[in-house]
Amino acid sequence: MRRQFIFLYGLIVFCAGQASFAQSPLALRQVIAASGFIFSGQVINVRSEREAATGFIVTHTTVAVQDAVRGANAKHFTFTQYGGSYQGLNVFVADMSYFAAGEEVVAFLYPTSTLGLTSPVGVTEGKFTIQRDPATGKKIVAGNLTQAKMMETAIAKTLPASAASSNLTPLMEYDRFIKLVREMAEADRR
Repeated sequence: MRRQFIFLYGLIVFCAGQASFAQSPLALRQVIAASGFIFSGQVINVRSEREAATGFIVTHTTVAVQDAVRGANAKHFTFTQYGGSYQGLNVFVADMSYFAAGEEVVAFLYPTSTLGLTSPVGVTEGKFTIQRDPATGKKIVAGNLTQAKMMETAIAKTLPASAASSNLTPLMEYDRFIKLVREMAEADRR
């Protein structure tokens, strides 16, 4: 019981710290610097369970990796987040980005904690959606308004209007975005 209380207290402190990020978006360099894992790919499996060791509900997400920038060098990468839906219980961290089977993403995840958990950096900044432009078929990285503010100096302003989505803003062509991320991640290592 004491261990669960200590973890829950730590989680509350972590979430309170993350709330400050929502007010002031991180810069892309900060997101990269905080990431233990940077990759893109398609989510192929999402499974929630009650973890036996802690009793917490967790979600395991498996991604077929397309581009591994940092830490996700296998063909498939599985990571675990706190929260999920399991046997009628819904436990989620407010504003935390979670993943759904079938979606294509670029993910920036924190290094794995001692409990084996991770999450997108900055709560919402660490998960971008990949969409296809219906006119050209090119992949485009799209994000929410927080991510758009985060990327404002690097946003391609010439994306076709057909790339727009009702809840996401097209930010940049995928190839350009992943190249920029690779360059920044390499500079971060030095």
